[in-house]
Amino acid sequence: MIDYAEKRDFLRMPIDCELLVGRAGEEPRLPGKVINLSSKGILFTSQERFSEGSSLDIVLTPSNSEDSPMHARVVVSRVTDNNALFEIACEIANVK
Repeated sequence: MIDYAEKRDFLRMPIDCELLVGRAGEEPRLPGKVINLSSKGILFTSQERFSEGSSLDIVLTPSNSEDSPMHARVVVSRVTDNNALFEIACEIANVK
């Protein structure tokens, strides 16, 4: 029997790439750094604090320039203050 502690429906994939974020309907311009991504959510760091429940637009740009950027609308589910940076967990509402 496999001892598997992950209880999520979708595994989180660690990713090292940049993203731009902005409030829903605004051009994403604030820089952030992706920590991990799943099919339903994303965790990233930002110097900007966003409130839980806020809708954001993000543009995730893969480090491999052959892939197209991912544009998505996300909803903030958790914010953790880590001194100079905020860790922002979001549910992906839709991919544009």
